[in-house]
Parts: sequence; C-alpha cells; structure tokens
Amino acid sequence: MPILENSLLEKLSKRYRLALLSNTDPIHVAHLESAYEFMRHFPKPARIYSCVVGASKPDPLIYREALRATKACAEEAVYIDDIPSYVLAAQSLGMAGITFRSPEQLDRDLRALGIHAT
Repeated sequence: MPILENSLLEKLSKRYRLALLSNTDPIHVAHLESAYEFMRHFPKPARIYSCVVGASKPDPLIYREALRATKACAEEAVYIDDIPSYVLAAQSLGMAGITFRSPEQLDRDLRALGIHAT
C-alpha cells in the first residue's frame, strides 16, 4: 500500500471522497487504525478491508465495495496503488488507475486527470 504524504491526503480529502482498500487481517486493521495518522483522511465507512468484505484485491468485489461506500460510480473514481495488477483490476471496472511510483509522478498523473490537490 503506498503511503501518501499526509499533506497531500489532507488537501485531497477537502475536495474529493477518499477510500482506503487494504488486503489485511483483523489484527493489522487494529494496528492501522491506531498507529497511522493518515487514516483520519478516510471516513470509517470508506475504509475497506479484505477481512471484512471477504474479498481481496484484485477481486472486483472489494473495488465495488469502495465505490458503494463513497457513493461513486466507476467512471468518477481514480484508483491508486503501487501494485500494477491491482490498478489493472480497477481499470477493468471502469475506474481511472494510477500505479504509484513516487509522489512527484503521482502529482503529475493526478493533474493529467484534472485532479488538483490545491
């Protein structure tokens, strides 16, 4: 899971609905929720954990659950991940997809989609 800069998430969360998708187990969920400040940028209903929904990335179910939680259709969504096969899975559902390689590259790719954090 790429960990984005807190400032970028702060800016994006003011303009866009954010969701977090994580292939994880209940023990790690508790750790994520308590240890990482960036989690505050993702509303609890939009924190999608594989152990809760019963599907892991790249299963389409987990992406659909994120769309449902954010009340977005696939064409409105951008999926970001550092694992290319997960990005391809999101794209196959109609989402825009970005494979994260660096903060600078992410900023360029978001801007190319018309998404500006500021």
